[in-house]
Amino acid sequence: MGEGQTETEPLSLDVEIGGLGGDVTLADLFPPAWIQTHCDANSISEFIDSSGFEIDDQESFESIPDHEWDRHVSTCSEFEDWEAMLSAGVEQYVMNNLGPSDAESDEHAEESAEVRA
Repeated sequence: MGEGQTETEPLSLDVEIGGLGGDVTLADLFPPAWIQTHCDANSISEFIDSSGFEIDDQESFESIPDHEWDRHVSTCSEFEDWEAMLSAGVEQYVMNNLGPSDAESDEHAEESAEVRA
């Protein structure tokens, strides 16, 4: 993240989760406790900063070659690639925000997350 961007100004990506629509920030999907459990970082900002990529918005995020971002994810987290990390984050987000009964009725909510093609 750029120097002017802080945890109070989280990177926002357009993510559609189970038809909810709207903007969901990476901080929403990956709260500090989740990151600390699954990654070698204390926050999503720290995880992004450790990548060495300059990510200020969705466009700069999408400009990172998939194989390079996947390499960072596999090196600095328990996930093989970004898709696996994103799916796990979305699943947890849905469980926390919709509850188990709603999440079970939408078994494939994580598949509808549209951050990268």
